[in-house]
Amino acid sequence: MEVTNKDILKHYLSSILVYGVILLILFVSPLFNQNIENPWTSYFAVLLIYYILYVIFAYPIFKKFKPQTILESRNVVIVNYFKRQFLKGRNIEQKLFEMNLNENEKQAFVILFIKTFFGVYSLNLLCNKFLPQMSYNFDFLSEMFSQSAQYIQTSGVLGGMMQFIDDTADMWLTFMFTISALIFAFSYLTEADFLKNRIKYADTTPLGILSCIMCFYPFTLITERLFPVNMRELVPIEDLYLRIAVYIFAILVNFISMFAILRLGTKAGNLTNRGIVTGFPYNVVRHPDYAMQICYVILTFVPLYVAGDLNILGDVVLTVGMILWIGVYVLRAITEERNLIKDDEYKAYCQKVKYRFIPKVY
Repeated sequence: MEVTNKDILKHYLSSILVYGVILLILFVSPLFNQNIENPWTSYFAVLLIYYILYVIFAYPIFKKFKPQTILESRNVVIVNYFKRQFLKGRNIEQKLFEMNLNENEKQAFVILFIKTFFGVYSLNLLCNKFLPQMSYNFDFLSEMFSQSAQYIQTSGVLGGMMQFIDDTADMWLTFMFTISALIFAFSYLTEADFLKNRIKYADTTPLGILSCIMCFYPFTLITERLFPVNMRELVPIEDLYLRIAVYIFAILVNFISMFAILRLGTKAGNLTNRGIVTGFPYNVVRHPDYAMQICYVILTFVPLYVAGDLNILGDVVLTVGMILWIGVYVLRAITEERNLIKDDEYKAYCQKVKYRFIPKVY
């Protein structure tokens, strides 16, 4: 079908309205604003600039290229749903019936939620936590590199390397978290044919959505109260050799996780089918990122057994917490696959790569 000027205008105006309402909600919501120190470097400032650029340039771009996806505009679907709720001349039963979502409307609302929740979360981390630390981290790493020769001279090659890892492990972890958050933010907040990340469909089931958002703020406030372990920081360990071993494994698993996310690129993201990636490490297991996240959970919890000085009850609570966190990532993989398996391309992929987390095991 040919994209008409009317189709373009409806999509453009609907998008401005939907995105404008989301910006307003984010602006007044305390959930993502409580840690903002400088409003001009906040995620909201980035989104506001992006919104203004969209208002200025989107319509002429649509007029020029007339993408066929405009005919399936999810924002038009959302606006039409709300318009339907205000139709006059209907009784209560008809109004209640009109509140039900059809499958197309479910897809539109869930995809909008996914983009907003995960995209804003990733952008918030970048603007208010990772990027402000980046300059300090680079300066610190530069200083540590300059001192590495001195470490080797005073402690030998092995001792110097251990000292360097001990001093810089947190910086390397933060750097990898920053790269991952950057990829996620870009992936969630963009969608285009030339980026090869056009969303085919989303998982609209409550279990699928819940299994993903329970790992993110503000839902982690509940889990961290029950099991107070910071997943971004490793527990201090007195024994130097054990501490270095934990740091090396933590850096390794997070590097593999970052590489898996880099491999996904613009397709990175949960709950949506944006196309299949089959290159390494996705030709080894189907969920390399989740596998590494499980390893990192274990690395975060296990040192508490050694350094936490816990009683029997504390050990039991710690063990239950670790099992539950591992279960979350297993559940995420299962629910994602339940959604993706509807795609014939993913079915063929599962036939080639038979294991989710561990080759030849599971």
